[in-house]
Amino acid sequence: MSLETFWRRGAAPAALGSLGSLLSQAAMALFLLGLFEPAAVGLYSVVAQVSFGWATLALAQSPLSLLANQHLSALHAGRQAWRQSAQRWLWLTPLALLALGWSMPAAAGLEDHYAVMAWAAAMALAQLSWMLAQSLALRVHSPLSIAAVRVIPPLLAATGAALAAGIWHRQDSQTLLLAALTGYVAGALWLWPLWCPTTTDTAKATLARASSDTRSERLKFMHTFSDVLVALALASHWARLYGATEAGCLLILLRVMGFVPALVSTAWSQVVLSRPEAQRPPSWFAAGTASLGLCALAGVIFVSLQQGWLPSAWAHLRHYLLPVLLWQIAASVSAAVSHRPFRFQQAHAYTWSCLAINALQTLLVLGPSWWGGSQSQHLWLLTTGLALALGLQALWVARLKH
Repeated sequence: MSLETFWRRGAAPAALGSLGSLLSQAAMALFLLGLFEPAAVGLYSVVAQVSFGWATLALAQSPLSLLANQHLSALHAGRQAWRQSAQRWLWLTPLALLALGWSMPAAAGLEDHYAVMAWAAAMALAQLSWMLAQSLALRVHSPLSIAAVRVIPPLLAATGAALAAGIWHRQDSQTLLLAALTGYVAGALWLWPLWCPTTTDTAKATLARASSDTRSERLKFMHTFSDVLVALALASHWARLYGATEAGCLLILLRVMGFVPALVSTAWSQVVLSRPEAQRPPSWFAAGTASLGLCALAGVIFVSLQQGWLPSAWAHLRHYLLPVLLWQIAASVSAAVSHRPFRFQQAHAYTWSCLAINALQTLLVLGPSWWGGSQSQHLWLLTTGLALALGLQALWVARLKH
């Protein structure tokens, strides 16, 4: 397969765009640490986290459905997905505002509360539009647009924050919120074909053996809500049991290594769903490449710890490397074949298996605190159990046939 063909079929631009997005987010993290006060970063982080959860729940896996339903017009399905997501965004408002109100300091005035709530609402709506635009780009836009819609928003946000702090000395939380909102709005602009009546829909509505997502909106929302809930449970309960340092070690590794299965999902499985007629390497190739990448990443982290390139406060990170590596390899293998249930009309069964895995994760996070055990035993029980569950799910999905 030539490089030009690989580029035109969407996998290369999606991967490059996702990598560019990761680098931009890393630069943003450095700017937050070096240019802004902790109080400003803290308020921005709270609003960003709430707005991300708000947008994720409002979408309820609509971007995935837009890719899977190849038999539907991309533009018609995109309009419907955006309207339904906007409706969910609206009725989730009380829950999101309650979370923000709980997070705001007691000394904050009423005007501060209103301003923060307005920022969060705008960021959530713009962010869900950007997430949906990434899926739409895979179906109707050029390879260059597929890459650009992923990399431009975080790059614009990081650049805006750096310029505002470094040149204009604006180092408050509103500067960070404005930079992030500007990036999300820029990404949402890729939804323009939905509202342009002269745009030609290039989707192929009569593809043989086309994939489809026949799940109800309620089931998709349950799946999304479950994903958000288990992530929150892991972060909060691990910190409660073992302290902020141990939680930091686990969560930073999940943030760094978790990007690999996320990249497999966005740059492989989503591309396969959006272009089912294209010929490409088998899924095991993506799974194997991701596993090798994770091993290399873990090796770099281990060498950095051994050579003292990382601060001594992160020394305990080495105890998390191997168990988290096994977990994320299994997650990458599962992500590499996650397109198959939609191609073989098994989306319902796949979602219920994901809900079961999330229930298992909740049990493995909360259970050991009830029946005792060391922190090391808890970590290995959690990661081994999830690795086995994800491996079994991947094996089932890989064996699906028409």
